[in-house]
Amino acid sequence: MLRVAMVDVPHVAHQATGRARMRRAPKAPRRFLANVCAGLGGCELRRLLRSCGRPPRSALRVSRRRARPQLGRRLAREGFHLSPSPLSADGFFINVQETLSCQAPLLGHSLMHHSGEVYGQEATSTLPIESLRAVAEQTFGDQPLCVLDLCAAPGSKASQVASQLHIDLLVANEPQKTRAALLQANLLRAGVSEALILSMDGTRIGAIMPNAFDVVLVDAPCSGEGNIRKDPSAWDRWAHNDHPQQLQSRLNLQKDLMSSGWQALRPGGLLVYSTCTLNHEENERQCCQLQEQGAQVVRLDEQLVPSTPEGFLRVWPHWLDVEGFFVACFYKETTHVDPAAQMDCLSLGKMGFRRLKTSEVAGLQERVLQELHFSLPPGIPVMDKEEDVFLLTKRLPLLQKLLPHTLLPGIRLLSKQQISKELRLVAGGNLSSEEWLDLYKSAGGGLGASSLSLKSAVDAPTAWKAFQEMKQQRLEPDIVSYNTLLNAFAKDSDGAGAQEVFNEMTDVSVTPGVVSFSVLIEAHARAGHRKAAEQAFRIMQELGLQPNEVTYTALLRARLLSGDLLGAEDLQNELNVVGYTLLIDAYARVGNVEKAEAAVDALSMNAAPNLATYTALMKAYSRAHQLQGAEAVMSRMKAQGLEPNSITYVTLIAAHGKAKSLQRAEELYKEQGPNLASATAMIGAYGRAKDAERAQGVFDELCAQTVRPDAICCRQLSQEQRKRSRKRSCSNHKCEALTGARPQSERKVYCKLQPSVLLSRERICNASRNAFEASIASHGRARQFCAEGCCSGF
Repeated sequence: MLRVAMVDVPHVAHQATGRARMRRAPKAPRRFLANVCAGLGGCELRRLLRSCGRPPRSALRVSRRRARPQLGRRLAREGFHLSPSPLSADGFFINVQETLSCQAPLLGHSLMHHSGEVYGQEATSTLPIESLRAVAEQTFGDQPLCVLDLCAAPGSKASQVASQLHIDLLVANEPQKTRAALLQANLLRAGVSEALILSMDGTRIGAIMPNAFDVVLVDAPCSGEGNIRKDPSAWDRWAHNDHPQQLQSRLNLQKDLMSSGWQALRPGGLLVYSTCTLNHEENERQCCQLQEQGAQVVRLDEQLVPSTPEGFLRVWPHWLDVEGFFVACFYKETTHVDPAAQMDCLSLGKMGFRRLKTSEVAGLQERVLQELHFSLPPGIPVMDKEEDVFLLTKRLPLLQKLLPHTLLPGIRLLSKQQISKELRLVAGGNLSSEEWLDLYKSAGGGLGASSLSLKSAVDAPTAWKAFQEMKQQRLEPDIVSYNTLLNAFAKDSDGAGAQEVFNEMTDVSVTPGVVSFSVLIEAHARAGHRKAAEQAFRIMQELGLQPNEVTYTALLRARLLSGDLLGAEDLQNELNVVGYTLLIDAYARVGNVEKAEAAVDALSMNAAPNLATYTALMKAYSRAHQLQGAEAVMSRMKAQGLEPNSITYVTLIAAHGKAKSLQRAEELYKEQGPNLASATAMIGAYGRAKDAERAQGVFDELCAQTVRPDAICCRQLSQEQRKRSRKRSCSNHKCEALTGARPQSERKVYCKLQPSVLLSRERICNASRNAFEASIASHGRARQFCAEGCCSGF
């Protein structure tokens, strides 16, 4: 067998967020370098290879049809912080807020994703439609467009077309039936009512519908070399003996799709060709062949990225720290087309439909408006033989020819005289995540809908139920589904349940990957199963899988929870930000400031410490009773542009409370503002200073703001009040010894004590219960909060 030399790509950790490394460092075959990267200089080639060793940047696109106010804030509350993409007006990179969890929040869990407000889409994937939008405005003006997306599944670019262009019909094609159903569900979830979903061979559409579309998109199947950061094996095929044959097969398919799209494009229309690959054969060569058919190149806007000499857009991964991509746009010269040939159409009756009467349409519009608060889009309402009502496009000649290949003739409005779930999904509204998912499944979401339902499960039993429902629907779970289920058990600290899921994966021949092993180790770690976690790690290495930073962080957690700090230190050079933060927190628990600082310095060499990291370091100084050091950490944090959160303030307030430095503690409390956490810390600070009255004042202030104290807050106040009551009790006993009577002052003090003075239910005597009821009656609803918190919290 031919041996092809491979070049190792530098394995680089992400500098800003400490995200996980790739599954393995990609390999660059010399054949690939010679054919694809020949035009790059030595320095630029090195930049490319280093860039390809970094993990991908998650991104999303905001839907102009769906987005509601305060979207950014709502995403931020769920842990997603956005930064603008330079490639799209609606695109954003996702910066996941770091926590001490090994598993970052997933966009698919969010209500904004379920409701279609955002769509997870790579930054460069938005480039074809952004380029088209600029050209279409100059070419067509405000004219509503008829658009064909020849290779549309799963729907990212098709939904972007509906979001950014003025359309009256979007024909989206996917040859595989199951993927076509998923495409339909995704477009409905995005609020697209003008779509007609086809499931046919895209190379035949041009012959069926010549000169029919204003715009044609050909996002062709390709070798995916631009996705090397997501798939480290993407370049490996260049090292295979059969690579020339595989490449030629893809070239033939791409050529046939472009020819079909060009035939379907009307004179005066635009065709956009795009791939996510880097080689010239699948990009420039294909464009040259289309030019031989009379296509005129439309030079694309260089404000997005620099164009090639031919006028195309080629994005290299190292330019903008994104995936590789290629985009070209062509114009079809205007020629005379016989209008009569375009108008030939059968009647609706011969097509199998009855057009609704004017009165029926008015009644339907009123019903939809009342039930869904939604106005029907333009179209022709018709009824089929099963008495289902559909909304057809006004371009009936086109519909007539494509009808045999459609999933549905249009959006279904009524099914058995009830408003259809498809229409409910398009209309949207204030629905919960569960309601969105139910509609999405019923509209044909298939495995995608079941996967979303699985991701949205709040706990392991719910996830397991969704997983079983997926199998009952005869949907074959993939590795993503299994990993999602594993993650649910990991969050519930159920190592045994996670192991059972993992075993099922291997039984059904779903090969576990690095993510699968990492989550399994995390589950065992959280469950306190150190030996099981270590065993999973060993098996992973025996299978030749390279652990990444997430894997090492999970193993670190297992060792830390078992008390093996020395074993955890052995992993220090393999950790991400989360792992280092866990290690620093472990040092903080024992007050080892020197090692905590050393860990921060080690982290800073590869990534930027985050808020949780600095807070853990502050905790170390606090435990070591070094207030100046804790304050210095606060200053370092602010100098890095990080805004301290409530945990940071609580840590510093508690440190000053232990040192009985009340003035500084009060300043921090006022700076942070009263909330449950800071109030609890301040009550503890006053308690250490034996100032029960001011502790009570903080508690009253909290209740006055309608913040319900939790059990911890109530217990903190209870401890301080008990100390106060014991002190007074001692002096009262002396008074009794001298006078033989209990002083009136003690009874008054006793009645003024908060309900939180009372201990657990087992230790509350009848006299205490009487005082408890008297206290609630005298102190009102605010004291009742405390009583409920105390009695239910212990």
